[in-house]
Amino acid sequence: MKQFFTTFIFLLFVITISYCQKYEYEVSLKPIDIPNLGGLQSYVVGTHDGEWLIIGGRLDGLHMRQPFAAFDEDGMNNHIIVVNPVTKKVWKTSISVLPSNIKEQFSSTNIQFYQEGDFLLMAGGYGYSTSQDEHITFPYLTIVDIPNMIEAIKNEATIHNFIKQEKSELFETSGGRLEKIGAVFYLVGGHKFTGRYNPMGPLHGPGFVQEYTNEIRRFSIKIEDKIEIVHLPAIHDEIHLRRRDYNLLPQVKNGKEELIIFSGVFQPTVDLPFLYPVVIDGNSYHPVENYIQYYNHYHCAALPIYNKGEDEMHNLFFGGISQFYDEKGIIVQDDEVPFVNTIADVSRTSNGVFKEQKLSNNMPDLLGAGSEFIIMEHAPLYKDGVIDGDEICKKPVPVGYIYGGIKSSLPNIFFTNTGKESNASSTIYQVLIRKIKKKEFKTFDNKAINLLIYPYPIDNAFRIAFDMDTLEDVEISVFNPDGKVIKTKKFFKKELQVGRNILLLEDFELDFGTYLYRVLIGEKPFLQKVRMTE
Repeated sequence: MKQFFTTFIFLLFVITISYCQKYEYEVSLKPIDIPNLGGLQSYVVGTHDGEWLIIGGRLDGLHMRQPFAAFDEDGMNNHIIVVNPVTKKVWKTSISVLPSNIKEQFSSTNIQFYQEGDFLLMAGGYGYSTSQDEHITFPYLTIVDIPNMIEAIKNEATIHNFIKQEKSELFETSGGRLEKIGAVFYLVGGHKFTGRYNPMGPLHGPGFVQEYTNEIRRFSIKIEDKIEIVHLPAIHDEIHLRRRDYNLLPQVKNGKEELIIFSGVFQPTVDLPFLYPVVIDGNSYHPVENYIQYYNHYHCAALPIYNKGEDEMHNLFFGGISQFYDEKGIIVQDDEVPFVNTIADVSRTSNGVFKEQKLSNNMPDLLGAGSEFIIMEHAPLYKDGVIDGDEICKKPVPVGYIYGGIKSSLPNIFFTNTGKESNASSTIYQVLIRKIKKKEFKTFDNKAINLLIYPYPIDNAFRIAFDMDTLEDVEISVFNPDGKVIKTKKFFKKELQVGRNILLLEDFELDFGTYLYRVLIGEKPFLQKVRMTE
């Protein structure tokens, strides 16, 4: 049968104009090249006195699909790195001198981490274990004394005394995020992965075992001569918390600390990102399912900004991987979830309404997945990890740096990846932000009708899904590239319902090519382009 190509181009004619925000943020990026630094992605970073301490991550680009090549040992980062982005100096020391349990975790990727004062907390991570002769997820919480470790590396001194480690299966996860509210740490999402990645699945040798945690794991910690950990009851949800490789950002609302999970992969029934956030507030959480985030669905450099005067959060996301991107003002949906260069701002107003705006400038390349935002030493902070937006004015203010991440040569390389189509970026970008007067810009209404068109498993049949707030007659028409109506079908109110509607369109004789679908709900038209290929 004819199949849908996975690129859908949306032209949503129903739009809204936003007036609630008085200003918006403009971003500028200044590249910095540091000799001998090299490229890195999916790493851990802590800071002290303007210098960075970097551990773990991968030296290569997107992992290859062949099991023998996926996450190979040659791509592991076997050094601890110190960087001074101002003087452009780099110091490195080999991890080979460390005990095997520490060395193996330090060479892994997608470790969850958080900086608590002078200490860098590192949980889990995925990589090759020499002692087990297998790729595993490491069951450790490791704490590094950042100032003393930096000083020891710069002086080529012993580093053993500045590392403490505890073992627990509760830390045996990778690809989640570690954050803090008050005195409680939150290890959110991620998965336990054992074995080599195989695109044919776990039952096709060599196989693997993948277990999503589906949890928010909470604990408190006391760091003295010995690490004292108190595990608190976990929060479990096999649908909304089944996430990894996402962005978890600290938030402020009415002066109260919260966390928000933004997007992540994969949905339980389909290999596509989640498009709605989850708010974590102390002992509880709630998914915001009536909001769709169109951009930046994979972990990337991200920066939260709080404007106390308006009690409003802005969250800037820099590149990465996304199911949607913008093409000359038109939102394009690509279910292969390509690399993108989009910089977007997801804001939350004082009354809890989420809005998303694509910024006018982009990342310089298809770049950002697996990168980190490193806040500058003297950046204006409202609290740890959150920029004070009230201190940002019309003049550009330097707030931090973006380092590393996967740089791709093409948007979609997943099925042709030989290891040459992408690499780990070695460029550092200094990030400056400023406020500009809010423009009366048009945005896609994220809550419009959530229009989706997808194939039904019989020839010439399609399903169209959309939401309705009130009952209206609906007319669906299909146009060829010349604008000629091929077929029209009408559905009356009595056949529909308030909420989600899924309609089956049968006997649509369409050749391969591009077609325009129009869904007319009452007097409001919604249009979507679909390209059909074999």
